[in-house]
Amino acid sequence: MGTELKDCVSGICMKEEMRKAVIENVKERTGNTAGEYNSTAGDNSRGRDDNRRKRHMGGWKRSAAAAAIFVVLAGAAAIPVRALVDSFVRERMEKMPQEEKDHYAETLLEQKGEADGLSRAYTPKEERRYREMGRKYQEGIFPEEEIVKVGSEKEAEAYELCYLTSTGTFCLPERELTDEELLQIIDFTVKREYAYTEYYEREQADEIAAGKAQEQEKIMANTEGGGITKQQAEEIAAQKLLAVYGVNGDGFEKNAYYDDEIYGGSALYCVNWTNIITHQYYYFYIDAKDGHMIWACRSGADLSEAPLAGAERIAEQIPVLEKKAQEFMETEMQESFEEVYVSYLLYQDGKAEKQVSFYLTGKDGSAYEITYLWDGTLTEICEKKDISGKEDGKTVRLWDGERYIETTEVFRKLTG
Repeated sequence: MGTELKDCVSGICMKEEMRKAVIENVKERTGNTAGEYNSTAGDNSRGRDDNRRKRHMGGWKRSAAAAAIFVVLAGAAAIPVRALVDSFVRERMEKMPQEEKDHYAETLLEQKGEADGLSRAYTPKEERRYREMGRKYQEGIFPEEEIVKVGSEKEAEAYELCYLTSTGTFCLPERELTDEELLQIIDFTVKREYAYTEYYEREQADEIAAGKAQEQEKIMANTEGGGITKQQAEEIAAQKLLAVYGVNGDGFEKNAYYDDEIYGGSALYCVNWTNIITHQYYYFYIDAKDGHMIWACRSGADLSEAPLAGAERIAEQIPVLEKKAQEFMETEMQESFEEVYVSYLLYQDGKAEKQVSFYLTGKDGSAYEITYLWDGTLTEICEKKDISGKEDGKTVRLWDGERYIETTEVFRKLTG
């Protein structure tokens, strides 16, 4: 499946070299060429550029990022976090003194490591409560205090909860986090993203304007050649968001851009809905010529709780999910198919990775890939996959956040 989009903090602009790297990663992802996947992130996470994230930070164990998500290849240089938040949060952000905003931006710019890390992973219960508190935060429930910020590990030893600015690490207590502490983490993350976005838009205004102008020129050339507009792409994606995932976009920030590099030179619009507070993300590639959906993906922290599947569960769910995939192909994609294949990864103990993919091939041999969690949650749809590189029994190395684990790919024909 190749290397997928690299984890990154929402709201921070991508420099050109990072953008090029991500484009290459997506090309690999859609080309189905690599044999190393990632199994650590809280989303459909097979395949990350993990070697870049293997770092040591003193005595602190780096874990899943508190606000890490798939990178969004934004046409604008930075994600406008202000557009995401509702009136309660927006009012809170706008009341921040300029000095405080400058401090947030400067801290991030001076940080030595990637933002953000955790001194330990959230427990499943904390993950659920984090999302719950995120929803309350959007409703106007804010922390009574701000998270303590320290500059060294020695200073951090004096606090149960604090943020180590030098390395970008949330230092968490060994006990369960309280609601107040979770709100403090959320508040810090949102304030920093808001402040940095404002800083970047101010400092790079000319670059952003030039990028938008260049994008608009490409869009005009596309529409003059019979292609669709960005607005039409957004409308199509919104329809698919509701039809495919049952989400109407309320409480999410919508972002859209035109790209003619990421998908083998084919022009497309990427339309995405993000919520950096509750860590939920939806992505769509819409063909810029005829408006059909090329790719759709759901990502989010809630998916990290999905269990692995044992042999009995695998045998039970494959026919159920195969039927779901066939029905989805016929009703939503309105495409015919000749054969159906299944693919999943097995650990040495016989348990399967969190997701299972079905490849529905047409007469020309190309295939649509439809991916589910074992409980039937739809995570990803990708059109016209080349399955010539799929191989039953192939060894695949999964990065679990600390080391690579060898798994075996299962790939077999089901029907047709």
